[in-house]
Amino acid sequence: MESDYEAMADDLVARGATRAQMMGRPILKVRSTMFAAHVGGDRLAVKLGRDTDAFAEALALPGAAVWSPGDSGRLFHDWVALPSSLEDEWMRFAEVARVAAAQTSLAIQSERKSPAKSKKGTTGR
Repeated sequence: MESDYEAMADDLVARGATRAQMMGRPILKVRSTMFAAHVGGDRLAVKLGRDTDAFAEALALPGAAVWSPGDSGRLFHDWVALPSSLEDEWMRFAEVARVAAAQTSLAIQSERKSPAKSKKGTTGR
């Protein structure tokens, strides 16, 4: 299954994603926004956003669940963990998550580039 994740990751990197690691696990991100992680039990966790159609569709698949990192019981409510039995669906949902992460990242970048309102140079009159 590792090679299947790798092939998917290669495709997503070609579309603008970056490989990284978090807590010893391979992740994919756009700029600084993580959108997918290859997690324990050979599952793929994808950040789809709890209020999206993609989230509802993914969660309705057999074996899919809201992701709990390390199976700690702490739920990441915007994320869905897809088991290896749904590997044929991994790329579709990872691409949805990548596009959403890219939009989020662009919005953050745009906010950072906006000129800050500064009082420097004002006399207070």
